[in-house]
Amino acid sequence: MEFKKLMTPSLTDLFIQELQRMILSEELKIGDRLPTERELSEKMKVSRAVVNGGLNQLADMGFIRIAPRKGAFVNDYIVNGDIQVLTAIMKYNGWKFTPEYLEPMLQLRQSIEPYFMELAAQHTDSLYLSRIPEILAALKKSPTLQAAGELIFDFYHTTALASNNIILPLLLRTFMLVYQSMGSVIAQLGYLNEQIEEFESIYQAIIHGQTQDVRNLDIQSIENCRKRIGTHYRPGEHFHSPVTPS
Repeated sequence: MEFKKLMTPSLTDLFIQELQRMILSEELKIGDRLPTERELSEKMKVSRAVVNGGLNQLADMGFIRIAPRKGAFVNDYIVNGDIQVLTAIMKYNGWKFTPEYLEPMLQLRQSIEPYFMELAAQHTDSLYLSRIPEILAALKKSPTLQAAGELIFDFYHTTALASNNIILPLLLRTFMLVYQSMGSVIAQLGYLNEQIEEFESIYQAIIHGQTQDVRNLDIQSIENCRKRIGTHYRPGEHFHSPVTPS
């Protein structure tokens, strides 16, 4: 039996989440000037330190722009944001993978995964590859949906580490929450066993140095993901992932 770790968000986290919600729902529109820190403190019943820290973090993410002596303004977060904005948007939309969200993610995967799979197959002596059987064994033990998503990401990240390229695992970790959420949806839809079989085939191709085979197997796995998740969505429909990133 697995018990979920309980975590209480800080007031700063709650402040950031509420401002993100208001911006993404367009209660606060791009260009709007926010109330002063004192006014926000009074309205939201938090300290000035919480407001100041939260605004600075939102500015780092690209959600707001702080102009000295003028105040804080809602920023054009699509132009100025980064992966943190993507994560906030996905979280706001319930981590559902309707076509407009799913396809860009799959295109991203297809642009980097076959490459690091092929590199991993050129480094069959990598110690990272010894971790793969443990990940596969854990996946076979009927993990929770969230744990399944985490293990699926671990498979890809460990393979990227085995590529012996320092950039690829860092790129992959940037999209960790997306991979985890997509993996949990695969498990929720009942395709975990098929995913495990694909991973086993990929792993065997890697350890036997079959570079072209592993590339083809990963491309096919991505296509299978497109079919498995894509057939359950239409634009605008809701299908929530059980992953709840903090």
